[in-house]
Order: sequence, then structure tokens, then C-alpha cells
Amino acid sequence: MKMMGIKLIVLCLAGVAILALIPATNGASLDCINKGVDGLLATNYATCPQGYTVTGCSCGMACGSYSIQTHLGRSRCYCHIGCNGGNPIDWTLARCCKVTDTPQ
Repeated sequence: MKMMGIKLIVLCLAGVAILALIPATNGASLDCINKGVDGLLATNYATCPQGYTVTGCSCGMACGSYSIQTHLGRSRCYCHIGCNGGNPIDWTLARCCKVTDTPQ
């Protein structure tokens, strides 16, 4: 949907809608991926690849408390360990997006 030169994009993750206002560019698109860690490799962090930005987080152990951070130039989710008595949680997921130009 275009509104006065701005594209309105609605992202949904874990039942929460996130609105992103992105300057309209002819041929621009939103490229999104999920990055996560679980199992024996689980940490409280899920980091997006270079060039992507966290648009939402989801945490294991019924933890709804997280922060979106920048670390070493990359965007990441940090799930707060207080949700699991100070122990690592069993999985962390970041929804990572970037605006790309699509050739016409």
C-alpha cells in the first residue's frame, strides 16, 4: 500500500504486528529471513546477517522479555535470561529484514 510516497509494511511475528514505514522507491522490496539458535547451540542471542535489521524477536522458555541490540555492527535479539532463573533459554529467533532494489 502506498501512502504519500511511503510504503506501509506490516510484519507479523509471534502474533505481534510491527509497522515499518519505508521510503517508497520504485521497485523496492522487503527481503526478510529468520535467524535462530536452538538445541545444544542455544544462546540468548540471535544475530542477523550483515545488512539486515532485527524487526522482531521470539524467545524460548515462555520468555517474552527481549532487547534489540547492535553488536559489532550487526543487529541482534537478546532474550533476557531472567525468564529461566538465570540459565540459558532453549532457543532464540530473530526476524531480519532489509530493503532491496528490484531491477525493473
